[in-house]
Amino acid sequence: MSMKKFSTLKQKWLKDPNVKAAYDEHALEFEVAEKMIAARLTAKLTQKEVAEKMGTTQSVVARLESGERLPALRTIERYAHALGKHVELRFSADL
Repeated sequence: MSMKKFSTLKQKWLKDPNVKAAYDEHALEFEVAEKMIAARLTAKLTQKEVAEKMGTTQSVVARLESGERLPALRTIERYAHALGKHVELRFSADL
């Protein structure tokens, strides 16, 4: 599924107050997952290719991208390096 299709579905789902409440509770996890997926797609790599570069399996990469849990920063760093990128941490004033 492309990120554009996902964004359209996400907007539709978030109109449901129950879905919105659940989403808001895990917003950070979902934001990290969305950024990881977007970076992988920009790098034109599959989950399997990222896994090979990380020295792990495709199922581990799928879990990292699921948004169910917040990955450890070291894991995010390994993922970024597999994409040929580095991790940049920023703090923002707007909430």
